[in-house]
Amino acid sequence: MEYVAENRKLAKILNDPRLLVKNFGRDRAKRIQSRLDEFDAADTLQQIPSDPPPRCHRLHNNLEGKFAVDVSKNFRIVFEGYDKSDQLSVEKSAIVTVQILKIEDYH
Repeated sequence: MEYVAENRKLAKILNDPRLLVKNFGRDRAKRIQSRLDEFDAADTLQQIPSDPPPRCHRLHNNLEGKFAVDVSKNFRIVFEGYDKSDQLSVEKSAIVTVQILKIEDYH
């Protein structure tokens, strides 16, 4: 499964291990990289477990239509899913690309 960042700043951070550590600290950077590796290894979002540690889950309320995976106790990678025809989707089995919107504590 392919992943892309919503903006160039986030893409630069995600593609540079030094910037990951600088922005999120060593432990979180390592976990973020693990989640990105899981995205790379999966064919669809359905292959990302809903059990910890990734705990892929749909979001609700003001983040309706988006998903998140756990990075640490409170930090999450928030993203949208797209199907093969680049249409926004919430069907895990159809999602083949994720667009990472932010990495934050949204609680």
